[in-house]
Amino acid sequence: MDTKNRVAKVIQSVSPSKDDPNGSYTGKPLKPGEKPVQDADDL
Repeated sequence: MDTKNRVAKVIQSVSPSKDDPNGSYTGKPLKPGEKPVQDADDL
């Protein structure tokens, strides 16, 4: 597996963050399946 694929797998395996509940920064909202939403602290 090349470096790009390994890095992508690590990023995808990261759990949702309590500091980014809407997932707009990490792309992983706390509720599975919910679409990431940008909020005021992401601007």
